[in-house]
Amino acid sequence: MDTTETTHAHSTEDPQDSPDPVLKLPGCGENLGAIGLGIMLRLTGEDTDGAYSLFEYIVPAGLGGPPTHIHEFQDELFTCSAGEIVVELDGVARTLTPGASMLLPRKVPHVFYNRSDQEARIIAVVSPPGLEQYYRELSQLPPGPRDMAKIVEVMKRHGLSLAPRADA
Repeated sequence: MDTTETTHAHSTEDPQDSPDPVLKLPGCGENLGAIGLGIMLRLTGEDTDGAYSLFEYIVPAGLGGPPTHIHEFQDELFTCSAGEIVVELDGVARTLTPGASMLLPRKVPHVFYNRSDQEARIIAVVSPPGLEQYYRELSQLPPGPRDMAKIVEVMKRHGLSLAPRADA
């Protein structure tokens, strides 16, 4: 369910200078959950006049996360808001606890996972926007075990790729 409250509070000087404010209430947004991960789209590139997208990831306890991957076009900024998340960036693992933030630059291999026994949450700012289309397509894949061939096809269409494996 997408419950959005949009307010129009433009300056009287030139209302064309900035987009309208958008208020998303807690728990609201477009649910794009896929691959075992809760993905709530909070703001789209359209909402931010093309600046970024904003997501909330709900990461279940023990979730192995996505495979190590590379974004060709987007930088991601993760802020842990609950629980703890391990982020491996270019092979170096770091644990994010509530309030900790980490920049995941484009073209750098990364993965994240929850090895704890409690749910974790991440607020992710993605710039430039566009990852929302990737998640929408992923969320349309049939439920069940991950079909990596189909996932890789979706990834390629959206500028993502699996990272080369060090042991390959």
